[in-house]
Amino acid sequence: MPLLDMNMNMNMNMALAPSSSGGRWLKPRFNSDIESRLVDVSDPKTLVPPPGTGYPSFHDQWDADLRAYMYLDEFLATLIGGAITTAAQTANPPGTAGDAVLAAVRTAAGDAIGFGGSEIDNWRRRYAKVATDTSTPPKAMDQQHLGEDVLTMLELALEREDRFAEIIDQDDADGAINYWLGMLKIDPMRHPWTNLMVHVGRRIGEHVVMCLKGQFQSPRPSQLCPAITPMIDPPVTSSYPAGHAVQAYLISYLLAYTFRDGAGNTKLPQHVLPDPVGSSVAQLINRDPNNTSARHPKGALFDLADRVAENRIVAGIHFPTDIKAGEAVAVQIFKEIMGVDSIWGTADGQLRREVRREFPQYAP
Repeated sequence: MPLLDMNMNMNMNMALAPSSSGGRWLKPRFNSDIESRLVDVSDPKTLVPPPGTGYPSFHDQWDADLRAYMYLDEFLATLIGGAITTAAQTANPPGTAGDAVLAAVRTAAGDAIGFGGSEIDNWRRRYAKVATDTSTPPKAMDQQHLGEDVLTMLELALEREDRFAEIIDQDDADGAINYWLGMLKIDPMRHPWTNLMVHVGRRIGEHVVMCLKGQFQSPRPSQLCPAITPMIDPPVTSSYPAGHAVQAYLISYLLAYTFRDGAGNTKLPQHVLPDPVGSSVAQLINRDPNNTSARHPKGALFDLADRVAENRIVAGIHFPTDIKAGEAVAVQIFKEIMGVDSIWGTADGQLRREVRREFPQYAP
């Protein structure tokens, strides 16, 4: 994949815009008590308008990052309630490699990776298996394979100078999200639904990956190899799976497949989007051109996800195995999101339908 120079023209001046996490201008008002001193308070009824048919509701398009929690809630209800549609039921079958890897991780961790019998534990176990079917957590690797992962990191660290600015920029979630906003020229004011979809991907991905990190408790690379000096302080979370990878690939899947119809058509330039319903996670993440079963989607949105995820290896924050697991988890989340009507439905007011209306040039 050719290197993408996406740092220069895709950053938004966050100091001059409302905070994406709180929706407030970073600007105080020094005379905010003046009306309290001057207003006539003799009759409280005169302070507000008459209700008429009722007072108005708050804005429909309120803060996207916080509004995304409503969709996260529906996604979790789908997972826990077992109301996943056939379109999403393509997780890897039982008896695959992940079973043995999970057992090895439990042994290495002194059985710290414990799952009970509740529905919450069941979805976590299923996602843990999706990750371990794809790659082995560092704590369950043998010395040879872990050393090979470290060698890959040391080789990629030679690119730090070229990627320095974008790695620093992408370290926090808002900085990384700006790259997707820039690629599709998503203006949060003119494209509120698309901006919301990006933040839904962020929040759902963050929730799932943090639950898995808590289960695996995998060490960061610098904890195991003194030769790795991270560019930035590692996050105070465990390493496996990689959170940036989960969120990056999930956002790209959501945006790209929003503009695909049931027959596989899309107007997104140079994007190839295989059918996710008839494809397994393993097929969708397989990039081997010689593998006839590989169905990895292609296009600039997926190149961007690759770049953001790989930058975490370059920075010395993640092992390559963390990234592989993160991509697999993202694909499984996306496949299950397809069973959540409020996100993937086609009726008015449902997220995917409204995003297609904001970008008619890409919808087939």
